[in-house]
Amino acid sequence: MLPDIQQQPLIERVRDIGHPEAVRRFFGLLKELIDMVNLPNGDARLAFTVRQEKASIIANINFFQALRIQKPRRGEVEYHLTVKKSCYDRLKSTEELVFEPLTEKSDYLSVIIGQSNAHLLYNPTLRTCWEDCLLELVESNKRGPHSARHNADVYRAAEDEAFQSEVIRLADDPTLGNRVLNGYSVEEPETDYEVKPTLPNQPHNLILFGPPGTGKTFALQPYLREKNSSLITFHPSYSYEEFVEGIRPEVINGQISYKIRKGIFHKACLSAIQQAGYGTIADCLNDSPENRSHKLKKAPACYLLIDEVNRANVASVFGDLITLLETDKRLGADNELWLTLPYSQERFGVPLNLFVVATMNTTDRSIALLDIALRRRFSFREMLPDPTILGIIDGVDLAQLLRTINERIEYLLDRDHQIGHAYLTRIETHADLCDAFRDRIIPLLQEYFFNDWAKIQLVLGDNPAWGKDPHLRLVRVKKKYTPAAASKLFGEIPDLIDEVITYEINPYLQQSEYEQLSTEVFVKIYQK
Repeated sequence: MLPDIQQQPLIERVRDIGHPEAVRRFFGLLKELIDMVNLPNGDARLAFTVRQEKASIIANINFFQALRIQKPRRGEVEYHLTVKKSCYDRLKSTEELVFEPLTEKSDYLSVIIGQSNAHLLYNPTLRTCWEDCLLELVESNKRGPHSARHNADVYRAAEDEAFQSEVIRLADDPTLGNRVLNGYSVEEPETDYEVKPTLPNQPHNLILFGPPGTGKTFALQPYLREKNSSLITFHPSYSYEEFVEGIRPEVINGQISYKIRKGIFHKACLSAIQQAGYGTIADCLNDSPENRSHKLKKAPACYLLIDEVNRANVASVFGDLITLLETDKRLGADNELWLTLPYSQERFGVPLNLFVVATMNTTDRSIALLDIALRRRFSFREMLPDPTILGIIDGVDLAQLLRTINERIEYLLDRDHQIGHAYLTRIETHADLCDAFRDRIIPLLQEYFFNDWAKIQLVLGDNPAWGKDPHLRLVRVKKKYTPAAASKLFGEIPDLIDEVITYEINPYLQQSEYEQLSTEVFVKIYQK
């Protein structure tokens, strides 16, 4: 539609600023501001204005400037974010930031960021300071030194992506108005790119799975060294609302309000989009498919790392995003898809340069028990115990010790319940080995074979047929109760008349008297 007389000032200011990407980024920030303050268009506490003399668009809360974009007479586009003065010490170490008080006696500062440093808009410390300031301004009863008239179209441009795109396009080319009015869509010109993908040669969705102690979490360390990575650990109560977006209650001055909060997956997708030069996910979706594909394929990779992925209800946590995870359905791919999020009603897609790497402990759940839709969308890489990295300590061959124990566990249970090499990698002395068995390996076997001490004896070679001397056994028989012994204990023969055997862990091991334990205790586990 053609701009009306009220829309015209906004279009002119966007034209004055002359940087569509910067304007989209500003409206992305403004949308976040609106979500945080949770005030409707027209609320008396809001004043979104356009100023001709400074070629600027300003968002005021209770007539305090909260956010601003402007084009100086000389130089690049600037963003102004308002923070409390108390945040100065936390931010001053970032040299690219410029600070300017709102007024001489104001309790607030403007943090000024040039377009060339736009990545600093997403600095975690700055964002925390800005968000805290916004919530304080909403509750403020004070009034700043100026008043302003609210332009509802600024609010609308932040909330309505289609309207925002129309404003930016009309600002770029005033003749577009007639074509839009007549129902023609205006496409950005196609550009011939020579695409040379720089993304890593690995699956977009990867799960590292295996028994405990095989180095799955350790394998995430190289990804964590990348600057564009984030880590989350799933737990049984983890939900879609925490992962993607949800409504969360907040108490401010005794009043409860409900606001939409973005989860770590949404933030990871936004971070990946920003690596491609977009301010928001909406900016990316408003671009042409050709431009989007080129930018995302050339953008640096971002990583979302999920430890213990199978501890949560994965199908519930991912929800309707399961489809968007597929490589060919991601933004920038051949069959890209996006959807509308249920709470914010924003369009959302998963960018091509985001890689999801997760770990899965197979003692908790087998791959076969995972949701079939999830299995189809993830690649799986098994990580098994690696005895070859273990050495010999005080005559104990740790590699052979681990092989023997795991072979017995695999026979009695399955391969998913083996013991990883990490349980023995830091063993340097006999005492270290005793500690590992007392504090880690035997308790793990107790969990695997709950209340079945005979099988624990089989795993450790402490069963009578293996031929160990009683004092060399880690788990040994404490007492055998024959019917006669039971009658003596209870005064009568209990209903359970079968022979009962109780077990105990070697007292020297339990009481840390390791000097009383010969190294043969461990050698005899694998050597008869």
